[in-house]
Amino acid sequence: MSNNINETEDRRLMILKGIGQDLNVLEIATKLGVNKWIVSKDLRTMRYNRDPELIEAYKDRAARALVNRQSFTKVRDEKFHLMTGMTFQEKNFENMISFYRPELTKILASKNEYVAIMGLSEGVQRTLVHNEIIEGRKYRRRISSKARGFLPFTKQ
Repeated sequence: MSNNINETEDRRLMILKGIGQDLNVLEIATKLGVNKWIVSKDLRTMRYNRDPELIEAYKDRAARALVNRQSFTKVRDEKFHLMTGMTFQEKNFENMISFYRPELTKILASKNEYVAIMGLSEGVQRTLVHNEIIEGRKYRRRISSKARGFLPFTKQ
């Protein structure tokens, strides 16, 4: 009986080590030389018992994944900046201005910016607010000064 307890504890430690190495259930089972259902059952039991080491192993794995994604994104952003001379955000802003140029020039040509903005569909308004082309609360919206610099004629 004591041998079974030792086996279970050894499997538990190997499972925690496998999670620390970002292995999935099948890879952990292969390393242990057991069926994957045994590892799955052990994991389920550990989760049910709220094993603090398992929780910590999952937190560590999530933190490593986040750092990895952030470093990948940083490298990608730097590469894009070297190629274009601008960041993703700047390029996205410029593309949005180009795409919505007809609507924005109509707004600028109108006598009342707010009324012209309210004439746009809710989806277009939401997109323009999200991309910082339009600023202000719902009943005080206007074209942002940042967007005015990209448009052909502006009135201030």
